[in-house]
Amino acid sequence: MTGVGRWADNRRRLAETLGELVEPSSRCALLGFPYYANVGDSAIWLGVRTLLAELGAEVVYTADHHDFSEATLAERLPSGTILLTGGGNLGDLWPSHQRMRERVIGAFPGHRIVQLPQSVHFGDPAGLARARAVFDAHPDLILLLRDQPSLRAARAAFRAPTALAPDCAFAMTGLPRLGQPERRILWLRRGDHESAAPGEPQPDAEVHRTDWTAQEGADASWSAAARSVRRRLDKASAQVRATASDRAVAELADAQDHHARLQLQRGCRLLGSASAVVTDRLHGHLLSLLLGLPHVVIDDRHGKISGYWQTWGHDRHRVARRAPDAEQALRAATELLDDPATPRPARGR
Repeated sequence: MTGVGRWADNRRRLAETLGELVEPSSRCALLGFPYYANVGDSAIWLGVRTLLAELGAEVVYTADHHDFSEATLAERLPSGTILLTGGGNLGDLWPSHQRMRERVIGAFPGHRIVQLPQSVHFGDPAGLARARAVFDAHPDLILLLRDQPSLRAARAAFRAPTALAPDCAFAMTGLPRLGQPERRILWLRRGDHESAAPGEPQPDAEVHRTDWTAQEGADASWSAAARSVRRRLDKASAQVRATASDRAVAELADAQDHHARLQLQRGCRLLGSASAVVTDRLHGHLLSLLLGLPHVVIDDRHGKISGYWQTWGHDRHRVARRAPDAEQALRAATELLDDPATPRPARGR
């Protein structure tokens, strides 16, 4: 069995965990919309939106970390649950996300705040101390962590209740169908400060190197749709700042979901453009699992991928392997492709 169905246990665990923290049919806010090109964060967003819809929760305010307004959130949600989206930015790797998180937690002590599944990394003791002061002062903060190392770090650092939960991308529905591959191997490699810099592969016509942020997987139709949804997002965000009406909030949330679906479509199209994938991106790995794509993972600089892999037993899955560097990863990808026992994903024309 391949695809999303194999991951029903992850999805069920997410639904049960969130169902214990958010009252069915209650009002809530969801903060941290990924208004950028990271496909993984868009997958997380779509998973959370699906879970909340299944709970019947009414999302009365959404925002990214640029457009967030304390006054608008207080107006839209005088009481209730504030959800902070999941990902890999709890800590000091991505300061703007952490600043927003601390701002929200500090400004809303009377609300329940749920941090959705995150990985944790603090490299600066001063940053950790600042976060601890903000987190520990909140009387109803719950932290969900998506790997055991992050769970241990959070329990050592903060007083807030913690729990282990899978990445929210596993709650998505309706993944795009893969087309026919155009190349043998795609090397999806980080180009930012989370990369472990595993080295360059030898030039090879069968290997194509890129990253989410290069915007590959976008044809003319996709690009036109992306321009249109960006205009919708900017207009709706301005309307929410001006009026915060139910209609404006609903239009903004719909535009955000559309943007996330486009990013997911582009990412799946890029992954599916090859017969096998090598990646040091966690969601390059997770989406390849969901799509049933043979792939090999190289760890990132801070061990986020290996922590997740070991926590959830991903070594059991025949389409995935790990390697310590690019050379060995490319060799492992070739072995996967040449092994007739390797499962292959369903593909369309």
